[in-house]
Amino acid sequence: MIDEKIYQVIFDELSKYLTPEWDKLIVYLEYGQASYSFAFYIQIGRKHIKCYDIPGISEKELAESFSMIDELISKERNQENAELWTNLTIIITKAGQMHADFDYTDLSEKSYLFKKDWKKKYLC
Repeated sequence: MIDEKIYQVIFDELSKYLTPEWDKLIVYLEYGQASYSFAFYIQIGRKHIKCYDIPGISEKELAESFSMIDELISKERNQENAELWTNLTIIITKAGQMHADFDYTDLSEKSYLFKKDWKKKYLC
């Protein structure tokens, strides 16, 4: 699906936002028809900190990181001959384990319910 080197670039870009005590990085990438939405969470123990709530990190810094990631992902995503995925969740542990879940759900309707279910699955 996606070249594994891209996962490393994403981690390298987002690792500058990780706190020393992080256990897991959970990245959510969502693509619509003409837009994208990214967010990530740092898990520390059982607590999750959303990227926009990390002290000392500006929205401008995050926007620059997300823009760079979008350039990589968009090229790779649009090269696929199969049906385009709508969202991707990447989980990276401090031990170096990585897992990616691709989803093809149409998010033009019931996006709120999808995100609510996503949070239950990945943040609980």
